[in-house]
Amino acid sequence: MSQVREPEFDRAVGLVLRIGAFGCFFIMLAGLIAGLFVSGHLPLDIERAGVLLMLATPVVRVLVACVLFFREKDWKYGWISLGVLLILLLGMVFGIGEH
Repeated sequence: MSQVREPEFDRAVGLVLRIGAFGCFFIMLAGLIAGLFVSGHLPLDIERAGVLLMLATPVVRVLVACVLFFREKDWKYGWISLGVLLILLLGMVFGIGEH
């Protein structure tokens, strides 16, 4: 493992976070605007899609980091990020932390 991280690594992770943040914002804005002109459940469904994208963004970020760590042969951080990804997925599937 090199002590200096590849710039492509930071760009890839930053791109995932930017796409998630801007995508979420514009989808929720579209739902808000649709709510002004359309009645029914469609605006609410659009806004829910924005919230789901907001929740999925950190999971995708960890997945991308995991793949990039393994590609760089940085086994320690690759396995750590895979463990974090597993914890996130188990929390989603089993509702861990839910009362």
